[in-house]
Amino acid sequence: MRYAMLLLAATLACVAAACGAGNGPEGNAAGNAPSEAAPRNWDDQADRNWRHNSQYKAHMRMLWVDCNRVVAAGRGDAEPTWHEIRAGAEDIARRADLIGGFWAEIDKQAAELLECVEYDDRINATEAYKNMGAACDGCHHATWPISYMHVTDGVIDRWLQNLPTHGQMEEVDEVPPPLIPNRDSMKTLFFHYQMLELRLEQFKLEDVREQVDVVRKQAQPRAARWKTVADNARTIAELSKKRKREGLKEAYTSMTAACLACHGEQAGAMRTIMVPMPWDGPLK
Repeated sequence: MRYAMLLLAATLACVAAACGAGNGPEGNAAGNAPSEAAPRNWDDQADRNWRHNSQYKAHMRMLWVDCNRVVAAGRGDAEPTWHEIRAGAEDIARRADLIGGFWAEIDKQAAELLECVEYDDRINATEAYKNMGAACDGCHHATWPISYMHVTDGVIDRWLQNLPTHGQMEEVDEVPPPLIPNRDSMKTLFFHYQMLELRLEQFKLEDVREQVDVVRKQAQPRAARWKTVADNARTIAELSKKRKREGLKEAYTSMTAACLACHGEQAGAMRTIMVPMPWDGPLK
């Protein structure tokens, strides 16, 4: 019996060793090396650092992951992994539609506002102005760190106790998001949005047009870039459904070119850009 138990223990040890043999970086297929263990506080409810996480950066990182999954599954001579391409492309389209949709709505309402002022329609001009603000707020909720949206530790504590936070919601964390070109342009945009409210009170077309033009010059190229990303992502998804390789490279290249143009303008040299893998990049 003792010999049998020792034999069983030795067998189990060999099985365990065999199962773990492929888990080291040397014995794995490319890309399958184990990652470091998750930090101990990865789901610790007492840890409030998540308040400072940029939702916009999370979107950008996921778009980068999606792009790389698409190109990794589609380029080369092997048969593409079609479901992987479709999943990545559809996620890109959803995120691009979300963020680009806010900019498109701002531009749409700005055009509506100008038309209302031209025809002396004060009620609908005011409504269009409010709709512009709602689109801005929607983008802020989808992209800002919540710590920059007046959600402090005190606010969270009161919510956990089911207490009102009317006055506390005016509080804001002292440390704002990093100073990058995009944030400077947003501050300029907000200034002209505020000035637009003053011009509407005077209700003079040329004064209103001056402020609206600044807003639209920000909104239009951003909306156009996100539409380019979304449209090409949808093309990639449709090609994957039909299992067609022709056109994948062209759509991917157009899509990532729009991304990089925005990176160069809005992040600049202050941020290391995580450039998506090129379709014609080396396979070895």
